[in-house]
Amino acid sequence: MDLFAAASIVTAAQQTGLFRELLAAPQAASAFAEKLGLDRRAATLVLDALVTLDLASREGDFYEASPQLRSWLRPWVGGNDPRPHLWEHTVAFLRSGEPRAHMDGTPAEREASYRAGVAWLGEHFEPFARELAGKLAQAPARVLDVGCGSGVWSLAIAERSPTTHVTGQDFPQVLESFTARAQQLDLGERVATIPGDMHAVELPAGAFDLVVIANVLRLETPERAASLLARLARAVAPGGALLVVDALAGGTPERERARALYALNLALRTRAGRVHSPAEFASWLAAAGLGAVETIALGGRTGPMGAVGALLARR
Repeated sequence: MDLFAAASIVTAAQQTGLFRELLAAPQAASAFAEKLGLDRRAATLVLDALVTLDLASREGDFYEASPQLRSWLRPWVGGNDPRPHLWEHTVAFLRSGEPRAHMDGTPAEREASYRAGVAWLGEHFEPFARELAGKLAQAPARVLDVGCGSGVWSLAIAERSPTTHVTGQDFPQVLESFTARAQQLDLGERVATIPGDMHAVELPAGAFDLVVIANVLRLETPERAASLLARLARAVAPGGALLVVDALAGGTPERERARALYALNLALRTRAGRVHSPAEFASWLAAAGLGAVETIALGGRTGPMGAVGALLARR
């Protein structure tokens, strides 16, 4: 009952424009009702419910968006932000199977899409990245971060070790976020970049102690994911490792729910994206000549982002 109630409250707030007004300025329930053409009593009850869901905050008679809601709905740089409309598309997706957005399109489409969103994604994955960096037994000297985005995963490793140098690989416009984050963390002197399409760009063979690919392979078909891992394995130095971060969490009802929610989220914004299983990843890593696969659990968070986990495979 709580689940259905929460879903109906969030849907109502989104469809009536209540979320938009909550973001604008603190207001009384009567002001929200007047602006949006709502019943005053109903608006008060829904606003109070949103407070209990941590989507609104209240001081006296005034309501406004909670920090969580502000963070989630903060616009991506440059617009082209599919997030607010993804879940609204679920009914249409159920009928047609067509996604709301196409974030796994051509290289040019991917570059444009992720250029806008990588900074936001970096903020939300930062707690996971810091946790993962703390769980790595050794500090690698040479790290290659493929599809690096903002570099949140690899730069968290570099923050913990003054001898770590990170090479970020991504589309040229996306690498702007990587270099900007490195500068913000005072790591600008310890980063380099390889611009281009990860499926085609030349990677130095055996040159890196750790190769990282985070939240990328779920955008690929199984065939392309396996092929990409084989390419990346060739960049791992003898004794080095390849780190895969993806929707790998599982084993508890909460994490399995997170994986299922993320699988739907992914289908709403990609044509071919899918949540690959840990067993599939292990088989692809073995075929690439890597072994001793270690599972690294991350966080205990709820929601789609709670699906994140990691695999570490060694050469």
